[in-house]
Amino acid sequence: MDKMRIEKNWGLEMLLHFETYIGTALFLFITVILTVNVVGRFIFRHEYAWIQEVSVIAFVLMTYCGVSGAVLTRQNIKIDMVLNMVPFKVKRVMLILSTFIHAGFTAWLTFFVYRIIGNMLKTKGVYSVTRLPKVYIYIAMAILLTLSVIRGLIEISRLAKEEEKTLGRAKPAFDLEEIWAEGDAARAEYVKTHPEAIEKVEKIRAAKAKSDGAAEAKEAKKAAKAAAKKGKEE
Repeated sequence: MDKMRIEKNWGLEMLLHFETYIGTALFLFITVILTVNVVGRFIFRHEYAWIQEVSVIAFVLMTYCGVSGAVLTRQNIKIDMVLNMVPFKVKRVMLILSTFIHAGFTAWLTFFVYRIIGNMLKTKGVYSVTRLPKVYIYIAMAILLTLSVIRGLIEISRLAKEEEKTLGRAKPAFDLEEIWAEGDAARAEYVKTHPEAIEKVEKIRAAKAKSDGAAEAKEAKKAAKAAAKKGKEE
């Protein structure tokens, strides 16, 4: 029997949500190195100076990954009490305006980050312990902020085309409900296109049920004989 599965382009999925995956990897990395440092400090009376510096750098990059990723998945914090009270067209305008303000502020912030990068290229500042050039971190921040602006413009385009039922609906990068729904749809499609495989499954289930029933009957017979034997002995 063919194996039922959901065909999914994981390469494209990771490309679309790469900020989420990078942010998750950074979070796990921070957790591990800080745990190592805490264990070393309280058990072995030794700590690594570079861990604190690296964890701060990783935390900053994780934050900016979240800034960009949250726009794509619509996970930015917002108060939707008023949105749920206004008509559909007004709600659309408010969401577009909110996204535009967010993208504009991010673009303004990105401008100053690029100015900082220009100054750092001249001063060539480095971190005190790892000696890593600071400009690299700010370049990564600028890239993520620029991507956040692009994501915001794409989001405005999406909001302008969405219908009332789906307007502004958040969609996590890893949605278990959607995965289950895709699985149910794939199974339904498989049943339509492979009826002979379903018949085989039903036959296997029937044979297993028959075998289980025979085994239960055998065990019940053994138990009855044991009970009868015990009664005679008493």
